[in-house]
Amino acid sequence: MPNAHRLWQDNNGYKSFEMPGAKPHYNPDRPGQVEHIALDLQLDLQNQICAGVCTIRLNPVRDGIQTLTLDAVSQRIERVQANGIEQRFDYDGEQLQLQLQPSTVAGQPIPDQALPPLEQPQRGLYFIGPDAHYPNKPVQVWTQGEDEDSRFWFPCFDYPGQLSSSEIRVRVPAQYQVVSNGELIETLVDGDHKIYHWRQTQVHPTYLMALAVGEFDVIQDQWQDIPVTYYVQKGRQAQGQITMGKTPRMIEFLSDRYGYRYAFPKYAQVCAADFIFGGMENTSITILTDRCLLDERAALDNRNSESLVVHELAHQWFGDLLVINHWSHAWVKEGMATYSEVLWTEQEYGADEAAYYRLEEARSYFLRTKAVIAARWSPTSTGRRSSFTTATSTKRAPACTTWFAPNLGMHYSGGRFKPLCRTMPTAP
Repeated sequence: MPNAHRLWQDNNGYKSFEMPGAKPHYNPDRPGQVEHIALDLQLDLQNQICAGVCTIRLNPVRDGIQTLTLDAVSQRIERVQANGIEQRFDYDGEQLQLQLQPSTVAGQPIPDQALPPLEQPQRGLYFIGPDAHYPNKPVQVWTQGEDEDSRFWFPCFDYPGQLSSSEIRVRVPAQYQVVSNGELIETLVDGDHKIYHWRQTQVHPTYLMALAVGEFDVIQDQWQDIPVTYYVQKGRQAQGQITMGKTPRMIEFLSDRYGYRYAFPKYAQVCAADFIFGGMENTSITILTDRCLLDERAALDNRNSESLVVHELAHQWFGDLLVINHWSHAWVKEGMATYSEVLWTEQEYGADEAAYYRLEEARSYFLRTKAVIAARWSPTSTGRRSSFTTATSTKRAPACTTWFAPNLGMHYSGGRFKPLCRTMPTAP
């Protein structure tokens, strides 16, 4: 394990997590501010095809920009327009380079359009359905953007520091429902299909743009004037209520504890089949694995789902409202969401339960980090960065809350976090 000792060298009195040979990572150059992203999609669920138009409105930072580079992986780009003019472009399967004619003028937004039909995207957007081995699996479509998988289903500037408002318009067979970010603007009947139009007015990064499609039982709840909705597979409504029914109380608790009212026009939770993670905190729409659904018997001694629900909800403040600028900052949002599990445990089950929960989280963090470090420098290690990043980002806050909040530009007073930082504005 050459150079492994570097991990334990002092860095201004703190131990460094830098790996041997690690290089700085930077966000790409910013050609302008993305103001709005609009997706107009048609989903062929039977053949697992997504086709449509992606429109990005970009406000250039300077005159004379002649080339724009967007992230777009394994898509079939048919044509690109800017200001209504067909544009020449190069596409290598990973990045879409537009040759702008005419070049940009600072302060004059340009709408770019790309038409990318997708057949079962490799990542980002997933078609789920029955097969020979699982004939009863529901037909669903859902997305998962974190870290940088939105580029697999629409062209975009796919990094967290670029924020914009968004809207998603989706045409699906009439029996299916569509849930997305923000508010439902309209639902249109188009023969034997329906068109759902959702719009998110608060700015957010591309990895939080989301879509979920399926035949759902819908449970409608409320917190103050905010609709709180749970979407579950048909026949699992009772399990949905047991698993997610505390959500309005959690919103009340976190709004009070953070000192900042829940910021979005709704909060939806969708339980998705075969979801690849426990949950994902897309802006105003969390997608959860359907494996978190509990019946009455399981709920007697299983609080894991409750912790998952409050963790993803906490991200609506830390991650969605307070947005990271770079993936190296992911521990900020993940740490605070994990610590919110401790806060809720104390609220619901008492100080002793919270102390033990915090102890277990700290043990998990140190043991897991030690194991990943050992694997990272073992002779057979593949050197994957993501596993170490996960270990060091998701478990950090419970062990270090005494300095966490002040470093976020916050202070803790009277049992509440008082924000001193600027949050994301609503787009015009």
